[in-house]
Amino acid sequence: MVLIEDSTTELKREYTNEIIKTVIAFVNTNGGTIYIGIEDDGDVAGIENVNETILKVSNAVRDSIKPDVTLFTDYKKEQIGNKTILIISVQKGTASPYYLTGKGIRPEGVFVRQGASSVPATETAILHMIKDTDGETYEEVRSLNQDLTFECAEKEFAKHNISFEENQKKTLQIKNADDIYTNLGLLLSDQCIHTIKLAVYEGDEKEQFKDRREFSGSLFSQLNDVYEFIDRYNNIRSDINGLHRTDVRDYPTEAI
Repeated sequence: MVLIEDSTTELKREYTNEIIKTVIAFVNTNGGTIYIGIEDDGDVAGIENVNETILKVSNAVRDSIKPDVTLFTDYKKEQIGNKTILIISVQKGTASPYYLTGKGIRPEGVFVRQGASSVPATETAILHMIKDTDGETYEEVRSLNQDLTFECAEKEFAKHNISFEENQKKTLQIKNADDIYTNLGLLLSDQCIHTIKLAVYEGDEKEQFKDRREFSGSLFSQLNDVYEFIDRYNNIRSDINGLHRTDVRDYPTEAI
């Protein structure tokens, strides 16, 4: 039987780092098989040290791909004539999108299979994969940005003497079981992409701005800044009752 490359078959003369992209493409799409030791035209070239190649591939798969795909990969040696080849079987994963650890959940890190090629996934395709895997709840869905920092959150937790270590991040679902940041993590991170806009109008009609601001950053920072902004316009008036004066805010601070 002569092998040809297609949507579920990849032929490689020898091990290269490109094999990792193919593993990602297969596990993100419909699975497939990688043959190492076979030329692109189907001729059997064989490989000299199969055990060393298995070690290289398995280490790269374990270290270079997130979430973990080791349960979806299998390695088998096969003898064809006097030559030995390595067959890597890849099943479709259950936690797509899988991606290169160093690239993140972005088109340059996520690959899918199109015909006989492993190509970068579009952002739309990535969002569909996340939705299909994680469901509809925004906070629990994996964040597209995995390069997150939490300086503001750490300060806020420290104010209340609450630990903010890796275990707490998982307990609070800032990270999921695979050590991947969720959208809740994104909201609390310094890289939060969502903002809060506030405006104060002159009079009762929304025709003339008295002041307006847009707040960004971690939600912790935004909420503190928003409260200060509102408090600045929450005027104090004095009610006189006999010899006593009582200061009253326009709006109760508890309500704000």
